[in-house]
Amino acid sequence: MNQESSSYYTLPAGTLAGWIESQPEKWWSVDGDPFLTSVVDFPSPSDELAPVIRRAGNDLLLRDKDPASGARGEVIREDELDEVADTSNRKHQKILRLSWKDSDVEWLLMEDEALVAR
Repeated sequence: MNQESSSYYTLPAGTLAGWIESQPEKWWSVDGDPFLTSVVDFPSPSDELAPVIRRAGNDLLLRDKDPASGARGEVIREDELDEVADTSNRKHQKILRLSWKDSDVEWLLMEDEALVAR
């Protein structure tokens, strides 16, 4: 993620894992992360995805959905993630645009609407 030209937060892996676990009824998909897609079958329930993210242990960068927010790397708390999740898509699914702190590869974590109601 280009830190110079985007509004972003620092997101500890444990914080993201906790947020995912706090939504046990949700299923998730990942688009674009080679690590997660190599070790998790997607769509994935919260209780399968969260431990893998926690074990990865690296901080992530979370792009703010509002480029004018002024966020410049502050650590974000679990209780703030719903507010910054992008829900402007057609189905109002939660989407986070992320990258691992030591990587330039951006990827999406998306609530999987097809399985939310199951």
